[in-house]
Amino acid sequence: MNFSLKILGSSSAVPTATRFLTAQLLTIHEEPLLIDCGEGTQIQLRRYKTNFGKINKIFISHLHGDHYFGLFGLLSSYSLSGRTSDMHIFADKKLEQYFNSSCSLIDLQTLGFKVIFHHLEDEHKQICETKNFSVESFPLNHSIKTWGF
Repeated sequence: MNFSLKILGSSSAVPTATRFLTAQLLTIHEEPLLIDCGEGTQIQLRRYKTNFGKINKIFISHLHGDHYFGLFGLLSSYSLSGRTSDMHIFADKKLEQYFNSSCSLIDLQTLGFKVIFHHLEDEHKQICETKNFSVESFPLNHSIKTWGF
């Protein structure tokens, strides 16, 4: 199996000059999966010379800002670069509500591509399957609803 993992960010709630907020790029059989999307994720994707236009699935473990505050900037950059393929986001249903509210306030109403949310549930469950792999989510113990993948 062709498999690689790049740690894009591993800092806790506040970035430092040398560590960005949480994000990992897992690539399986040349399909990149983004796990969390803290601030600075785009910078790190560029620094690692990653073709991040191929990312079609983003998994958000929980709704602490250091795990998803980079998401809106990333989606906006995709729009500015002319992306047309769908983006699938696997996260707590509250992220979709936040996304929809934000889109009504800022210029993200016409991205040029669909953002499809898949809500995570409070049980161990398969959430994504391709011919090469499957992804399962499972609840974790944290101060808010959190999932592992």
